[in-house]
Amino acid sequence: MLSPPADLSPSWNHVFVDFENVQVIDFAVLGTKPATYTLLLGAKQGRLDSGLVEELMKRAGSVELIRLTSSGKNALDFALAYYVGRAAVVDPTGHFHIVSKDKGFDPLIEHLKSRRIRAYRHSDFSTLSFSGQPKAATAAPLPEPSLERALQHLKKNPNNRPKREKTLVSHLKSMLGKTATESDAKALLGLLKKQGHLKITEKGSVSYHLPVD
Repeated sequence: MLSPPADLSPSWNHVFVDFENVQVIDFAVLGTKPATYTLLLGAKQGRLDSGLVEELMKRAGSVELIRLTSSGKNALDFALAYYVGRAAVVDPTGHFHIVSKDKGFDPLIEHLKSRRIRAYRHSDFSTLSFSGQPKAATAAPLPEPSLERALQHLKKNPNNRPKREKTLVSHLKSMLGKTATESDAKALLGLLKKQGHLKITEKGSVSYHLPVD
């Protein structure tokens, strides 16, 4: 189990990722924040994406990967609660962040808080804030030409439209240009969704509903 160095302040952060539930890791957060990260994988989860493995290896000193050896209802949830408890014993003055869309963790969070343990749940990395309570996820404002440009681009390439959310984010980032960031692409994606031009399933599949000229 990862522990904070002895000379760090009491505000050291510990992040526990329910990888069965949240599989998009924001490496900008991983690379810049003073924290340890524990990623828990279910027993039935297959091989990890090679790109993800490479990024994890770059941060080997602050990331711990735990794969469950047996499956069952709420098996990962119980294991995650166990590791949070262990970390709280080692660093009782730290902050403990659970990254999961599963609201079933909320009673655990409330119990930990009642024991004066600073614990929080975040639905994904976009809401992860190390100042305490989760911050509201907000999309960066984009100029209207970016939306129109994206619509025209997608309409002109009907056979080359990404079918997965992750691929679409990369596609939009490339379309926006060299200075665009992943956050810019995600903001554009959110705008397309908000205006009903595309829908994304829980598994990340994309369907398009583009206007006809």
